[in-house]
Amino acid sequence: MIRILTVGVVLLAAEVDALQPIPDQELDRVTGQAGLTVETDTSYSIGQFSYIDDSNSLQINDIARGKQSNINENSLVKQVMDIDADGRLHITTEIDPSRITVGSVRINNSDGSLGQFRLDYSGNSTVRLGGSSKPDNFLEGAFQTSIDDAELTWTTNGSSLSFDDIGYNANITRLGIGTTTDIDGKAGLRFDLDEFSYDFSTGGLKLGGVSLGTLSGKLALSGSAEVFGGGREGTEGIHLNANINILNDSTNFVRFTDDGNHLIMGDFNGAVNLKNLSLDVMSDHLLLAFEQIDGSFNADRILIGDSVNPVGAIRLDYLLKDGVHNGETYRNLFKFYPGIRQPVFAAQPAAIRPYAQSFYSGLNSNSEGLSTGLEWNLTNANLSYVDNGRTVIVSGIESFGRGDLTLDFRSFDHDQNAGTADKAAIAVGMNQFKGSYSIDGLKVGNSNAPIQGGAELLLSLEVFQAMDFNLDGYTYITAGGSSGGGIQIDVDYLFSDTNIGLSIDENGSGVWATGVNYDVHLRGFQIDVSNSGLAINRTEQWSTMDVNDMRWGDRNTGRSLGRIKLERFEKGSSLTVNPGGAGAVCVGATAVDAGSCSSAGGRWEDRGNEGITVALKAALAAEGQTSAGTTARNRLTWENNRDTDASGNAVNDTGTQIIFDGYSTNDGLGASDSNNFGLKADLKIDVYETRVLKKSSGPDAQGVNGDINDELIYNDSTRTGYAYVANPNAAQQALRPLGFAVQGSIAVKELQIDQIQLKHPDVAAPQTILSGAVLQNLNMTTNLTATPIR
Repeated sequence: MIRILTVGVVLLAAEVDALQPIPDQELDRVTGQAGLTVETDTSYSIGQFSYIDDSNSLQINDIARGKQSNINENSLVKQVMDIDADGRLHITTEIDPSRITVGSVRINNSDGSLGQFRLDYSGNSTVRLGGSSKPDNFLEGAFQTSIDDAELTWTTNGSSLSFDDIGYNANITRLGIGTTTDIDGKAGLRFDLDEFSYDFSTGGLKLGGVSLGTLSGKLALSGSAEVFGGGREGTEGIHLNANINILNDSTNFVRFTDDGNHLIMGDFNGAVNLKNLSLDVMSDHLLLAFEQIDGSFNADRILIGDSVNPVGAIRLDYLLKDGVHNGETYRNLFKFYPGIRQPVFAAQPAAIRPYAQSFYSGLNSNSEGLSTGLEWNLTNANLSYVDNGRTVIVSGIESFGRGDLTLDFRSFDHDQNAGTADKAAIAVGMNQFKGSYSIDGLKVGNSNAPIQGGAELLLSLEVFQAMDFNLDGYTYITAGGSSGGGIQIDVDYLFSDTNIGLSIDENGSGVWATGVNYDVHLRGFQIDVSNSGLAINRTEQWSTMDVNDMRWGDRNTGRSLGRIKLERFEKGSSLTVNPGGAGAVCVGATAVDAGSCSSAGGRWEDRGNEGITVALKAALAAEGQTSAGTTARNRLTWENNRDTDASGNAVNDTGTQIIFDGYSTNDGLGASDSNNFGLKADLKIDVYETRVLKKSSGPDAQGVNGDINDELIYNDSTRTGYAYVANPNAAQQALRPLGFAVQGSIAVKELQIDQIQLKHPDVAAPQTILSGAVLQNLNMTTNLTATPIR
């Protein structure tokens, strides 16, 4: 049973003081001929509203409602009730500008609180209630709600996150309410929804009054839900099952706007099936868990900036379900704790401990915010990218893990400048995250295609194919990118005792970096939407990746190349993601049109107007001081022939080392040098038909005959059966295997290496074998295509 206890005044309806006598002065304004009009001019305050589950209490304190300009004054609500010709009850409501505030949210009188909330709004609604058109429903209705010029604010520790100038309009064509039973025969409520459509907009998502950007969107849903008493823990609580469909509507969209530049995802649809979502109030937290969630999401239109060419389309299929890994059970759940739960600093790795102590400095058990214990198990997911109708699938994505997260808003000195006013920041702490993820590989064409290589292309973005990780990390998010709106992020992360799959197959064999400690620090990581694409400016970055063993084969027993230690220091690096790939290119030669390409011995390919161009600039800095006061440099160390301890483990710094020390980029200008050019790597990525030649005559592994150098051609657009063809015609060339096509270029004006050194374990210091190596004016281009190996 669910019990609700209120301390103070009990509010039984959102805007009407229900079940209370109406004063005479209020009755003077009640009129009616064909209906009834009621105007209620009230304000109220509630000391505490509690939801009690198995003797544990979720407490919402110091609730107040009144006039928006002065919450202590009354706010007017006007309701008109009538009976329509079809016999349905018709209620319209108009709400004058009003304000609702919440002083704190606690669990069992906890010291910590979620903070304060404030909602300013005005609006109107229409409700039509009547009998059911379905035998299982006892009530059906249609609903329409509009909110204008609203503002929602969440405040902790004196700083706020707010949605300003909210406009919202929602329409439910038919909502049916009836009864149902679960598999155990327990009675519950069933909600049946024909269509729920809404649109929204915000004038600004703001931190401390500074805008991150604006949001707007439109969405249409349908579905059903079943709600029952009883959660996952104890005898009380709530659980539900639901099926929700995102209707296939070309007008669906979500848009983020930064200084007039748009990032748009539109024309999307999908479905979500939710099994046994439960809500329980525990002794010190709110438990939200689900047994299984599966579904799909498709977005057919993605636009960045003012480009008329879409990036392409995406497809996502996923399944999250409780499972077992390495003898441990992983569920899908969230434990929400009021306040900030700090980690045990003494138990943290030494490399991240000072950053953690600084991050939580000044906070205690009374601090406001939200702490969350997470646990997840992603059983399988497939993410597809569609480029001009051609599909590449990131296949077999799996992940599981658990960890603790804290979230609050606070003042933050974002630029380490005492003369600059502090900014409000979203502060996110990640403590003791331990988990794993993996990607089987790529499939091109459809989900039945064979697994192939190509995921290694993601390494340039530091997206790895697999990882077993331990993570502690601290993030500050402030408003304002490189100019105007946008987002700035400052982070300190440590991946400790981590295994990274650099290039592996679906069985987990390949190239592994094992026993990795990866210490990453970013300052001024700025994200903006420009008129040409998505721009990321990395003001300062320093890191150390210490790989204990670089292995070939199995992550635990594969042969080791030895230890690799990579130290990085960058200032002014950047990354842009722009719509459009390579377009028309000449593969195998240099030419500007099809005729000259063929004459030069190349192959002309028009890869369409979709695709993605990723431009990376790495400005490698000379050795110097970081903004945190530490010394950083670019250095690569390779060590092997190390001694081993009693357990057979290699001991670092006991072997022979070769060291590439102090390498950096510059523009080669001598005394007036700068580092504006850096090391540039551009990748133009498309999905396109590719020539796959037979390597020998005779039958292949599938028993299909062909001669050496014949082309593999699929029989039809399903790309299942195939044959080998010596000279395919144009129609057959369109049925070539699809490949992950990349046109790439690397350029640098000057790359300087201060010294190359050797260090023998018997000497204290490394000895220089080459000093002052310089590489100038390098420019390389290439065309790559990843296709299945046959």
